[in-house]
Amino acid sequence: MTAQDLRSAFAKLERHGLAITLTDPVSWEYEAAAVLWELSHGPAVRFATVGGYEASLVGNLLNTRDKLACVLDAEPDRLTDTIIDAIERRVPPVEVTDAPCQEVVVTEGIDLTALLPIPAISERDAGRYLSAGVVFCGPPDGQRQNLAICRLQVQGPDRLGVNFAPTHSWQFLNEWWSLGRPMPVAVAIGCHPAVMAASQLLVPFDESHAAGAMLGGPLRMVRGRTVDVLVPADAEVVIEAELYPGEHAPEGPFGEFPGLYAPRRDNPVLRVTAITHRRAPWLSMIVGGRHPEHLITGAVAREATLLASVRAVVPSARRVVLTEGGSCRFHAVIAIQQRNPGEARLAMLAAFAAQDLIKHVVVVDDDIDPADSDQVEWAVATRMRAHEDLIVVPGMKSNPVDPASVGRTVTKLGIDATLPVGGDPERTLVADVPAPWRERVRARWPQLFGPAAAGDGPQPVNPAGDSDRPTEAAQ
Repeated sequence: MTAQDLRSAFAKLERHGLAITLTDPVSWEYEAAAVLWELSHGPAVRFATVGGYEASLVGNLLNTRDKLACVLDAEPDRLTDTIIDAIERRVPPVEVTDAPCQEVVVTEGIDLTALLPIPAISERDAGRYLSAGVVFCGPPDGQRQNLAICRLQVQGPDRLGVNFAPTHSWQFLNEWWSLGRPMPVAVAIGCHPAVMAASQLLVPFDESHAAGAMLGGPLRMVRGRTVDVLVPADAEVVIEAELYPGEHAPEGPFGEFPGLYAPRRDNPVLRVTAITHRRAPWLSMIVGGRHPEHLITGAVAREATLLASVRAVVPSARRVVLTEGGSCRFHAVIAIQQRNPGEARLAMLAAFAAQDLIKHVVVVDDDIDPADSDQVEWAVATRMRAHEDLIVVPGMKSNPVDPASVGRTVTKLGIDATLPVGGDPERTLVADVPAPWRERVRARWPQLFGPAAAGDGPQPVNPAGDSDRPTEAAQ
């Protein structure tokens, strides 16, 4: 079973050259965020010295997909299927009493910014934000819990403004408030990346069950000291709180994933009842805006649930990618092995129905790498006929975060960039040298260009992907 704490995950990333620790002092005020921007696709970073705090800051944990694959001992090209498997296998959590997250318990004189180096991230953010906290809450009947990463603005020593997406957490809040009762919540910060990824799943069950499956055993959870909520026992920091009926305060602006600022609006307020934490805790942060971690933290889980939804109607779907250019929310590329005419269109409509944020979908054959923008563009250029391969669907439900949304609706576009089923294979052969000759050149590469060039090696140039295999019409 995989260790369930952030420190063990970070150590594994360090062993694989995917994480570094900086000991030089940095400021929580924009400087940590600026470093993470400069290393946007680089290593995970632990800032060991942040002002006068005992706590560290940690970022870039999920700015590349290979980091999550590494800590889960998964093959990078099988990460999506690993998460789908976790959704299907689900391992219920186990409640424990020995919780590192409760080594220190603070219930009196609570002062969030005195205790924690909560960062200032983007220039026009409304203040200091907890951007990587996993909010745990549930309905009044206590039958399940929900996990979600929500932005949390510091609004006082023991007050946090919270922005809930219009999904499960928001639904549960309305149920509590309709009964005239405050909703108890707990915010876990500094969780294992598996917990963070699981919190982004779009599923109708408790995501902690999927986190357990990813970790290879039940997620250890402990009950809060002042709220009846279960949280990961191995988290670094837990903030316990209640949201009182009708209590709102202005929250925002905040740099959101489209790269723009979400506007200031009245949002619910967390009244903090306790802070529990490990000694010298590690506080995780996610840089806002279009920083890769902000995008990919959600993408890895969304890609899994999206692929499962598409496979329900097109079983030959191979892979999906939510592209960074589309903020890992708006644009999807789906690779399928099309066996029957019309399956590409089914895949598009399944994607639109599965996730309201998706508004542009490109469907390609499975010889195209959906993560390679050049290959995708080549497929669109050579396989798409605009008058018959475009689907335009106006007036579909959107998400409030979408800047193109008008009246919470948007027009969605699907592009079929697949080959015709049963088409003429001769018309789809990709120009290339014979495969044996390419292998011969690869074998002679050090001889031709010297030992120094051997490590670089010849690079495939075929825009369709496999340079040694001609592309043929799908069978």
